[in-house]
Amino acid sequence: MPRSKRLNEETTRFMEDSGYGDPNEVVVLTDGEPDLAGVANDLPYDSEWILDWAHIGRMLRRVDQAIAPLAYGRLTDSGSAFELWDLFVRFRHYVWVEDSVAWQQLAAKLTRLLDLRENRDPALSNQVKKASYSLTNVIAYLKSNFESPIDYRTWQRVGWRISTGFVESSINRIVGRRMCKSQHMRWSRVGAHSVVQLRVALLNQEFHELARRQFPWIGQRRVTWPWQKTSRDF
Repeated sequence: MPRSKRLNEETTRFMEDSGYGDPNEVVVLTDGEPDLAGVANDLPYDSEWILDWAHIGRMLRRVDQAIAPLAYGRLTDSGSAFELWDLFVRFRHYVWVEDSVAWQQLAAKLTRLLDLRENRDPALSNQVKKASYSLTNVIAYLKSNFESPIDYRTWQRVGWRISTGFVESSINRIVGRRMCKSQHMRWSRVGAHSVVQLRVALLNQEFHELARRQFPWIGQRRVTWPWQKTSRDF
């Protein structure tokens, strides 16, 4: 993409400003977007490509919701009363611990059980097709990023990040709504940049010094900032 070079330069500069330099290792959490792969691979760091669990989890949730109405019923002689559901739970577990051989085997079994469920009760054909479609999507997604999933359970136990869902949620709720989704009170790019700088200064408790430099009169009055107790009038 034409913007990859600029993204690479900006990302490298951001990493350096954040204290990352050679020989640091960098973990990139991604949704599998090819553009990001090109940028990450060109960074002057040893990088590891990790598939964001938030995206996998959302896709598995769709399969879960589609299978739930179909869960009851033994479909094979050795299956349980909730055979379809039990198999999906095992499939989800093996994706979670990154056992690629096991989840692929269970994916094939799940596909076969869904076919059996449709043949057993044709009235549920639409629901079965919906479940099959959701299952096919998650399988294709995992296979297209085959080297990226990791043992998410182990990473979570040692305190390493496995998802950026909270970041995406914040972007969607704040930046997306205020700048892209036609709210009545929209932010300009300059205004949004100023708000971000203000929030960073507040979180770092640097706003007082910044304000005194910009507005010398503040140094002559008692001002209380959000991290301090509420003050009375001047």
